[in-house]
Amino acid sequence: MSAEPSPKRLKVDDEEGVDEGAPAENGAADWAPEAAEDSVAAELEDCQRALDKVNDEASDRVLAVEQEYNKKRRPIYAQRAEIIQKVPLFWQRTLLSHPTLADQLTDDDSQVLEFLVELDVVDFDDIKSGFKVVLTFAPNNTHFSDRTLVKAFHYGDDGKVTIEPAVIHWNEGYAPFPESGGPSYFFFEWMTIAEAVGEGTPDEVAEVLKDEIWPNPVKYFLNGEVEPAAYEQGRAVVGVPPPLL
Repeated sequence: MSAEPSPKRLKVDDEEGVDEGAPAENGAADWAPEAAEDSVAAELEDCQRALDKVNDEASDRVLAVEQEYNKKRRPIYAQRAEIIQKVPLFWQRTLLSHPTLADQLTDDDSQVLEFLVELDVVDFDDIKSGFKVVLTFAPNNTHFSDRTLVKAFHYGDDGKVTIEPAVIHWNEGYAPFPESGGPSYFFFEWMTIAEAVGEGTPDEVAEVLKDEIWPNPVKYFLNGEVEPAAYEQGRAVVGVPPPLL
């Protein structure tokens, strides 16, 4: 009677017959023919194009909503501006109280800001192409003849920012001449230059005005160092109750 073949021997024989050049049955990760790679890359590109299309649609919708609500905000901003004009030295105190601007504004800046009666930040109609900072001064401003100063920031499709500065017509004796002991300005020099201020941002001062001060200027006015009478008058006008004694 012949002996049955050893199961162990059969297993060894099977393993010896495996072609080491063939892919493993479980789809080893390191085996990827060029044809398969090309197919996967094409599928991923199709997915990315679909995502880009949805993202573009989302951006358009967001812009449309922002444009709609910008129009709704304008009447409220106008109402706020009327109230602010009742508060003595509101914008001077507000700008001097912002932590970024406080250390940069000069005494000469502060003197001119006494005549600032309105600060406005206006987005362009399509929003994405930029905005402008508009300053309005009292008619008795002794420093320059301009009632309004405008500085605009234009965003190009290539991401480049083009700055359109203001032109200031200084009255005699008030033009900046720090080299000879004359007036020295930071804020009003910034208004007249076409170069960005600050590293890594389109413009540090513009961002402070647009994103921090403009949305809620009362926050900085009430946090500033002001004379007690002006402080209490400002709180009353903007609707803040007096502190409890």
